[in-house]
Amino acid sequence: MSDSKARILAVDDAEDTLEMLQRTLSDRGYRVFTASSVEEAIRFLENTEVDLVITDLKMPKVSGLDLIRHVRENFEETEVMMITGYATIEGAVKAVKTGAEDYLSKPFTENE
Repeated sequence: MSDSKARILAVDDAEDTLEMLQRTLSDRGYRVFTASSVEEAIRFLENTEVDLVITDLKMPKVSGLDLIRHVRENFEETEVMMITGYATIEGAVKAVKTGAEDYLSKPFTENE
């Protein structure tokens, strides 16, 4: 990739979470894009290469697990992190088995 800054796509149906992720990650030098649904994220990924997708688990219509599957099947080099307000060990295991490299419970701190 010609751009030296890592490119991150944050996907969450909660506007405040997207704003916090964009602000925090941009302040740390990352290029951050946002999508408020899985469908919007998939359309974005068709046209823009990213290094990391951070996705919420529970969203209307299509879940974050479906987005992880789509990224794993179509963008093998892109890493994925799952975030969720419904943290369970079972959910973490399922996210990792589906292809997420990491899993973070909401609410999380800016440092996390």
